[in-house]
Amino acid sequence: MAARNSRRPYAWAEKELDEDVLPDRRQLATALQGLLRHLVVTTPDGVTLAYPTQKQAADYLHIHETTLTRYLRGQRIPPERVAASVYDTVCRDAEDSQGVGITREKLLELRARAEQERCVNCSRHRGAARAAGQKLRALQETHERLERSAAERDRELGELRQHAAALKRETQRVKAAQPIPVSEAGPRKVRGAARPATLLPVRRRDRDRQQSKNETVAARHVGRRAEELLHGGRPDSTLALLRHTAEASTPTEVALLVALLRSQGQDVLADNLVHIYARDRNDQDVVRTALILHERQAVADAEVLLRTAAAHPGSALSREERSGPLR
Repeated sequence: MAARNSRRPYAWAEKELDEDVLPDRRQLATALQGLLRHLVVTTPDGVTLAYPTQKQAADYLHIHETTLTRYLRGQRIPPERVAASVYDTVCRDAEDSQGVGITREKLLELRARAEQERCVNCSRHRGAARAAGQKLRALQETHERLERSAAERDRELGELRQHAAALKRETQRVKAAQPIPVSEAGPRKVRGAARPATLLPVRRRDRDRQQSKNETVAARHVGRRAEELLHGGRPDSTLALLRHTAEASTPTEVALLVALLRSQGQDVLADNLVHIYARDRNDQDVVRTALILHERQAVADAEVLLRTAAAHPGSALSREERSGPLR
């Protein structure tokens, strides 16, 4: 017989179970702890150990000591063949299957229930992981959609800026091509203009027709772009286009665009353009635009344009309205 050690016999089999150990697994671990207290360990040289250690018991059962600890703590479930082998070994050495406190069928039943309990728990975790994965994919799709929307807005803004720059260049070109009135020209220029050698090869009426054509084309381009943005559900971009148009267009272009929008039934766009133009442009441009609208029989728009400019704080028309009636 081996010498007794200082610990209680089979104290190593008494393992504390963590609170998160599931019920069926807890019952299996408790049954294994009770079963191993009946284990009789015999060394290879035939010596029977009265008080075997856990290491000696694990070697005798052909189980790694760490694995045996996990079985006894409910952290792992032994395979069916391992559980059956442990039971058969204990009953063989004890020579009394009735005295080990549990039958073979009951032990294997506890093992099967613990295995099923683990599968249910794993299924629950898999469901949670699947839901989390779906949520992650939805967030990724939303992020990609927002990135595409931001890129689209940046592209539209770039187009609007390019269009505004083109309108400014066209405005400067048209202004540069306009003739200098005789009343503003000096005597030398008037005398020079009277000489046949300095006359322009194109008559003034033809040049005015070309200028009017350019302004009409520009107005139609802006009108088409504004209608496309409005139908595309992009009111912010439409408003930005109107603001750029009001800033960069000539009075004639604005008057043509207002008339074009009215003819197409785009009254909301026309109203917004009139309001923005009257608010942002100087009074001289507003008056010139109102005259052109009046000449084109757009009397209502001309009146709204003047009244809006007069009501805007700081405009010359508003100061004149406060000092007396418009003349």
